Amino acid sequence: MSKFIKLLPVLVCIAFVEIAASAELGSAAAQLKVEKWIKGQPVDIAACTAKSNVVVVEFWATWCAPCRATIPHLTDLQKKYKDKGISFVGISTEDEATVKKFVEKMGDKMDYSVAIDKDGATSSDYMDAFGVSGIPHAFVVDKKGRIVWHGHPMSELDGVLKEVLDGTFDLALSQKRTEAKQKLEKLVKLISRDEEENKEAIEKLVKELEVLDKETGGFMPGKKFSLASLKQMMAFSKIVNEYAKAIMNDEDDSKVDAIAARMKAAAPEDFKPANFEELRLQIFAQKYFKIVTGSTGKDDAAKLAKKMASVNTTNVVLLNQISWTILTEKSIVQRDLDLALKLAKAAVDASGGKDEKILDTHARALFDNGKVKEAIEVQKKAVELAKDDETRKELSKNLKLYQDGGKKPDTGEDGK
Repeated sequence: MSKFIKLLPVLVCIAFVEIAASAELGSAAAQLKVEKWIKGQPVDIAACTAKSNVVVVEFWATWCAPCRATIPHLTDLQKKYKDKGISFVGISTEDEATVKKFVEKMGDKMDYSVAIDKDGATSSDYMDAFGVSGIPHAFVVDKKGRIVWHGHPMSELDGVLKEVLDGTFDLALSQKRTEAKQKLEKLVKLISRDEEENKEAIEKLVKELEVLDKETGGFMPGKKFSLASLKQMMAFSKIVNEYAKAIMNDEDDSKVDAIAARMKAAAPEDFKPANFEELRLQIFAQKYFKIVTGSTGKDDAAKLAKKMASVNTTNVVLLNQISWTILTEKSIVQRDLDLALKLAKAAVDASGGKDEKILDTHARALFDNGKVKEAIEVQKKAVELAKDDETRKELSKNLKLYQDGGKKPDTGEDGK
């Protein structure tokens, strides 16, 4: 099952030079110009449009950590929509050997079409045409062959696809929201560079954004746009990045705690204590996985494991993702099965034991810790809760392995 770590939302990989956008939502999607198809069936935009099918074109790179975190999510979406006429394709500008090696290592975790761009032509037709500079970035081509949405694959994509399929997607609204986001990015840059020097341009953008906020019913999910709230969020984000950097650079606890205190004081009203705990766990996890995938740092890993286990969060997805990664990630050379079990159990408790995917992870953690009988009982519950035949089949396969006392479930990893 695909269970992955979501990196902090502020992280993207900059892979292209910033240019002015020349295309707009609603424009006809260009044919994909591909040097080599690495995996899956070739995707032809014109052929898909002729069949009233939908295409998701995503740009990524093997070296981009946020891209790697997005891959399992795209795989889940491809499986979800495989029988509904939606094709996913990942486009990379890297060389064939690099991409092929990465895709083969990912195995079933990257289960959609993957291709290498032909001399950057596809990137030019999509990324450059829309003035996009960061990856991962996805484009949705609707049944009429139009690009109707583009953005980060972890943001809004699933909802957009549902609306495109059922015919309720509002292109005009999407165009306005995209316009608002572009203006917002420009505003942030102007404020960051020199607020006083750019005062006139800032005031103009603020007025335009206030109008767009009303017309779109809000282009910032759950928030009303205002210059004051934007500045607060910018200041808060700066401290968050400082906090993450202090942890990643092994600053002493007193300095980290001091930054944490400033962060709490600067947090927006909607940033609750629970959000702070989730943030801490995400940062600890990033540092932890950096250590345990290397050959040194056993003592540091143990200290971080203790901190991770003590974080007070009920974020089921985050707890489950970290546990599953500890259990299955092939590159881990220091596998803390006890930590994986603690986090898996915390996820089960937080979910009330009613989610088959969470129970599946817990059963795996129990099995890997030698608690075979308990693993079997938990896996039986997971099978009973399965909502579809495909999931039930996969969970039943794992159950049989536990009952047979054989090898661990096949996840494409070595399971050390």
